[in-house]
Amino acid sequence: MRRLYQAVDASTEVEKSFLFPSEACERRQIIRKPLVPISCALNEEQTRSIEMILGCEGAPPYVIHGPPGTGKTMTVVEAILQLYKTQRHARILVCAPSNSAADHVLDKLIYEKGVKLKHSEIFRLNASARPYEEMNPDYIQFCYFAENVFKCPPLDALRYYRIIVSTYMSASLLFSEGIKRGHFSHIFLDEAGQASEPETMISLANLSSKNTVVVLAGDPLQLGPVIYSKDAERYGLGKSYLERIFESELYNDMDENYITKLVRNYRCHPEILHLPSLLFYNEELIPCRDRRSSFMEKVDFLPDREFPVLFIGIQGLDEREGSNPSWFNRFEASKVVEIIRKLTAHGDLEDEDIGVITPYRQQVLKLKKAFEGLEMTNIKVGSVEQFQGQEKEVIIVSTVRSTIKHNEFDKNHCLGFLSNPRRFNVAITRAISLLIIIGNPHIICKDTYWNMLLWRCIDNNSYQGCPPPERQEEEFFDEEPVQEYGSLDVVQGEEPSQSELPKPGTDEAEWSDGWK
Repeated sequence: MRRLYQAVDASTEVEKSFLFPSEACERRQIIRKPLVPISCALNEEQTRSIEMILGCEGAPPYVIHGPPGTGKTMTVVEAILQLYKTQRHARILVCAPSNSAADHVLDKLIYEKGVKLKHSEIFRLNASARPYEEMNPDYIQFCYFAENVFKCPPLDALRYYRIIVSTYMSASLLFSEGIKRGHFSHIFLDEAGQASEPETMISLANLSSKNTVVVLAGDPLQLGPVIYSKDAERYGLGKSYLERIFESELYNDMDENYITKLVRNYRCHPEILHLPSLLFYNEELIPCRDRRSSFMEKVDFLPDREFPVLFIGIQGLDEREGSNPSWFNRFEASKVVEIIRKLTAHGDLEDEDIGVITPYRQQVLKLKKAFEGLEMTNIKVGSVEQFQGQEKEVIIVSTVRSTIKHNEFDKNHCLGFLSNPRRFNVAITRAISLLIIIGNPHIICKDTYWNMLLWRCIDNNSYQGCPPPERQEEEFFDEEPVQEYGSLDVVQGEEPSQSELPKPGTDEAEWSDGWK
């Protein structure tokens, strides 16, 4: 927390054109030079954004707006490697919101075959509190440690590295060790929509100068910062730096001198992508998934393999145990297990290819216990927050709730899936080939977005289970579906904090209901 307070204090020293771009700078015109791609897989939008970054000179920030599955991190990595290859004096800091996200960036950098990074020129900065055993052994050579405890190296070593990879929070170690503002020619902030503004300011306020090129990559329509106080939410801390600058005309106009929007989705089947593209992205997303997964040929319980979205209606019972505040639904858990056994029966689908998303910790524990009994421990089960940025061939969503009277409580405390458009957006865009929703349709239909998904399945003969509710479209669609920035507040009434309950101890324990 002290780091965040320090960053806020230090923000008074930040170049105004970083903090308030539309107020402080004249319109710029970046001169683009033809790019020789290191990765042959770049598309037109990715190439253009990288050319802009290479030609950029200081404030204001450049933004890569990347909806789900559009290759944000790949674009960031290509830009970093281009700078490494073409600008010998470039010093690059890249930050991500979690250790796993930072490790993912490191992995992409060191295994890109088009550029051979010198091991002595790239460094993965870790907090001393991170368990040494948690780090992939392949990455240890890029870290600094003593007696199996991660350390920050001496100042001379930090100055030598051409690329440093860190989390947002751990970046504070750099200026604590003596790195000055302006040392880094480029600062990349990946998944910037997930970071609170004070987290962003740790690197921006302490390490950037007027001439530093700052690049933000993210999507303000996916999950934002996790806020635990209604007061903090009321004062705007639930809005990321990325989302805030999106409100300025420089970025809202989609001027390519300031922002590039990636629109080609390489993750999802077109039918999975259809609804989020309609609701959140002005129907601009282009499905580019170029192969059909072989296991789908043997999925015999799917009514139509060309429409790989299935809703299974169950009027179960949401329960709690003793004084435990978290919920579970044994009927839904049983159906999840049944579906997974069918999916894996033919041997074409591995456990690692399956993810189960559910908003309540107790449901996660029940499912994990069931999978352990079936020796399926490699199936990932977790909250929406734990799946952001990830993908699986098959995603199964267990909504848990089956009692109408609890909906208002969940809405007020931003628990569960309902009344949170961003959580909905992330949940349904993790699946590559098959998305299955298991829940009570009479509860789901109370939410605009889930109701649209329910009836899209029904209209495509991809609904199974209990009788669905009567269709009442006029109740939900008095307003247009959410599209682009700022609309979330109009539809939902207020921007939701994800929880105001005590913060879990680790990234891996961040649950939608706020409990471990």
